[in-house]
Amino acid sequence: DDPFYEGTYGKCSTYVSGQRNHDFCVADSVCDICACACQTQCRDVCPHDAENDGDSDDICGDVDSCPHDATNDAGDNDGVCDDVDACPNDVGNDADSDGLCSASDSCPNDTENDGDGDQLCANEDQCPTTSLNDADSDGICDDIDSCLNDSLNDQDDDGVCDNVDSCPGDGLNDRDDDGICDGVDSCLRDALNDGDSDGICDGSDSCLDDSMNDVDGDGLCTAEESCPYDADNDMDSDLLCSDNDICPYDPNNDVDSDGLCDDILCSDHNDADCSQLYFQPPQECVAECETCSCACFDICKDPCANDAENDADSDGVCGNLDSCQYDSENDADGDQVCGDIDSCAWDAENDADSDAICGNVDSCAYDNMNDKDSDLLCVPDDSCPFDAENDVDSDA
Repeated sequence: DDPFYEGTYGKCSTYVSGQRNHDFCVADSVCDICACACQTQCRDVCPHDAENDGDSDDICGDVDSCPHDATNDAGDNDGVCDDVDACPNDVGNDADSDGLCSASDSCPNDTENDGDGDQLCANEDQCPTTSLNDADSDGICDDIDSCLNDSLNDQDDDGVCDNVDSCPGDGLNDRDDDGICDGVDSCLRDALNDGDSDGICDGSDSCLDDSMNDVDGDGLCTAEESCPYDADNDMDSDLLCSDNDICPYDPNNDVDSDGLCDDILCSDHNDADCSQLYFQPPQECVAECETCSCACFDICKDPCANDAENDADSDGVCGNLDSCQYDSENDADGDQVCGDIDSCAWDAENDADSDAICGNVDSCAYDNMNDKDSDLLCVPDDSCPFDAENDVDSDA
């Protein structure tokens, strides 16, 4: 040391270890003048390190893995020295390349940093581009989900999402606008749904407002006809429909009340095989008088329209025209007394001799004693009605 040195900041003794200038040996350029006092300060502790442990980590630069990093990559041990480490405390060194180190990056593995703002980082967010994230849980993110609130995604493929589809399981969607989806609509194209409740949808119903559908089969619906149960529609024009008309083909309706109609009209119904009756015995018609009134016309009509007893005496003359209704021979003896009340139907004089034997069978029609003397002569031809020999002595 130069004992006579008196520098700006003091003598060499002030640079001795423990003195005020010891740490400033190099700075004050007194290493040569105060070589002893500054021995520890001026000696080259890193002879192969021009910067002499530039980062002051007590490791010379030539053997220091991080010569300019005093902590030697202690922050994140990522193999990148802190002096050149953009993220000295981020082992991934901004793994998502968003310019934010992990310590300040809310989503260290999400470049967009929760781009949809749903509080879920992209690496944990199944739908990173929509904040609602598949709200209907159909496995399709909302930003690409054609039906946002429909988990089945228009199950009926009608182009209408289920949440706004009035018929979510029906691709045709109530085509007749009756408020009933086609899938459960019994009448698909009938807005009234079988308005007359006959089991036939209006689109196929020949009689829309007729629940019985022309029950009489006359081609007229109930609303169009006055006789819904009469296929002939009051054929005899008596203002009585056949279902209430005792004689549907007789306008006078059995005027003689004999139970037989005086049919002047006839009709063979289509639903009966009437043609066969033309070749059957008459009795076959009895049960078919109404359904086959033409085929059975002669059998079923009233032979005596104005005779309740229908020619009671079977003389071929109806009672209303028969002078002797109960005498089939019609006063055979011409005595103006009908046989049914004539005590001697074949005796015009009606037992002239009052012998209780009608003249037609009386051997002596005018002799009430009937040849009393058995002389074969009747009074008045027998001059002696009590003498069988008739005055044999001729004495008168």
